[in-house]
Amino acid sequence: MVDAFYVGAYWGPRSESVGGCAQQLALCLSRLGEAHPALATWFRQGMSRAEASSGGPVGTSAEALESMLKAGRNRRDTDGQVISELGFSLSLWNNNPAEASFSVTCCIAPAMDFMKNRFVLRLPKPVGVAAELYDPEIVRSVFCSVVDIWDPQWATFTNRSMREAQYKDHGHPIGGWMTYVSGVRKAKADEVTGLSAEEFSNGTLLVAGANPLQMSDSHLSSVVDFLSRL
Repeated sequence: MVDAFYVGAYWGPRSESVGGCAQQLALCLSRLGEAHPALATWFRQGMSRAEASSGGPVGTSAEALESMLKAGRNRRDTDGQVISELGFSLSLWNNNPAEASFSVTCCIAPAMDFMKNRFVLRLPKPVGVAAELYDPEIVRSVFCSVVDIWDPQWATFTNRSMREAQYKDHGHPIGGWMTYVSGVRKAKADEVTGLSAEEFSNGTLLVAGANPLQMSDSHLSSVVDFLSRL
């Protein structure tokens, strides 16, 4: 069975307000909901499915999300004081048969060796109703929305087995069916066999084949080879 995929977008230190982060997140969730109904409604996470579902869906306005981001700040174990340099975090899930969840960490500054600003959307395995989320056009809509809104240094649509097969240097881009790298010109990507490349946002978007569920080992090798030369 094919592993579940995730969209991961990552960027370095960026000084921004929690209000600005909340606005980006509100826009991101709106665009995800437009891409597929399973990504339109979100719930708080809990120790069990019943606990997580009990409070009903959360508001996804910028104001509501800002309040939740502030509540998710990291605090010191010793005195409960906020660790401001670790930014703001939030995780929600969709309480849907096509079960998905996301986590976001933003406003980390200055640089942290062990943490990056990120938005990660985890999809269910592509079986049953969840298989709709792997339609190439839906994947593209979701992925491009995430890149467009968060302006990451790099982003990927990949799964665990693909990730484990790649170069594991901390912070190095991980390839997938779709891979985005900021600051890279399309002409450089055109040199790689087996990939399609296009200019997108502030960098280049790579696509490895026509369907994420039919991505071959040779496609993955082409992506990894390209990323290893950046």
